[in-house]
Amino acid sequence: MTTLARANLVVFALLATHTIDHAANQPARDLPVTGTFVGVAGFAIITASAVLALRRSGLAPVAALAAGATTALGVIAVHILPVWSEAISDPYWDFGANALSWALLLAPLVASLWLAIAGARELRAPAVVSV
Repeated sequence: MTTLARANLVVFALLATHTIDHAANQPARDLPVTGTFVGVAGFAIITASAVLALRRSGLAPVAALAAGATTALGVIAVHILPVWSEAISDPYWDFGANALSWALLLAPLVASLWLAIAGARELRAPAVVSV
């Protein structure tokens, strides 16, 4: 399995655990449905990038860079920044998230940055020509 495929699958798994944490570990609160759309879009972007990586597509590095960067920015915008959008903001500071919730938020953030960096490195790597 390539580094890009592995990184995509790790991000996907960590986003899934983050989603489970929303339902099982966090206090109930009213969140706008638009926030759900952002989460679903994040899964779709990572899934598309993973498929390209698993197929060893030439587009996989660009997709990994874009998916990793977009996911990291999304995590920061939705959960770390103070409320800036009533439609999608859900800052962890506002409801006193516990250590597990923070860990399950920071893990996909770090993994997303790893994915973006892996994509960027692969884009910069010299092309290998098979004879």
